[in-house]
Amino acid sequence: MKAKVFEVMLHKLPSGKSPASALEEQLNSFLALYPDLHVVATHMNTVVAPAEPNAMPSSEESTIIILCTVFYTG
Repeated sequence: MKAKVFEVMLHKLPSGKSPASALEEQLNSFLALYPDLHVVATHMNTVVAPAEPNAMPSSEESTIIILCTVFYTG
């Protein structure tokens, strides 16, 4: 089994583009390259860096990163 990680940094998204559509584009591009790939599982996580109490960014210096990991064979 292999894994591929896709990431979206919210502060780098173009105006009006949603994180979901950005991840969808990345995933569809990857899947188009490997038509015989079989997805086994997926996992999503959100990271705030630097970590702040209560999991809510309160400073302008925080970065929110959404990670999507696809586990696959093929």
